[in-house]
Amino acid sequence: MTSRTLNTHKIVQTAMHLIEQQTPLTFSNISRELGTHSQALYNYFPDVTALSASIDEAYNAKLVTRLQQQLLGLAGEKAVLKFASVCRQYALERFKITQFVLAIPRELLNDGSSSSQDLKNILKQILSSMGLNDGLLLNAMRLIRNLIIGEIVNVGRGWFTTETVEETVSFQQMLLVALHHLDEL
Repeated sequence: MTSRTLNTHKIVQTAMHLIEQQTPLTFSNISRELGTHSQALYNYFPDVTALSASIDEAYNAKLVTRLQQQLLGLAGEKAVLKFASVCRQYALERFKITQFVLAIPRELLNDGSSSSQDLKNILKQILSSMGLNDGLLLNAMRLIRNLIIGEIVNVGRGWFTTETVEETVSFQQMLLVALHHLDEL
């Protein structure tokens, strides 16, 4: 691939593809996939750490876009349930990348990443519409995120495979229990 056709988007997409294929994320592997030399990638990213931060940003940006489309016209409890189910589905559809993104140490991420902040703001806006005070709002945001992340890890790892209760049903039930008991936080 010539330098005229190489760009950060292509590099990030190729890196995400390699992660999905469980190929080690190295500039050598990325450049091989792109048909270029690994040195060409240094014009776009100083190292794999910087690339990882861009992967996190791209992952979250796509999730934010999906949430904005799916949450249109919803508020309150219905919006929280939709937010959680969209996040769950999105993460499980690309579980290998989700694992990669969740494993990036916080200090390696871009400070104030816009899509990460947008993601937090969407949940905060939804929960704010439920009339929660600041302390309760913070706890509710943490609770919902914990339920989502826990669900993703458990389902993605195959720990919730049982025919007794369908995974999506139990997730919705747990969310409803949490929402109905927010005043106890």
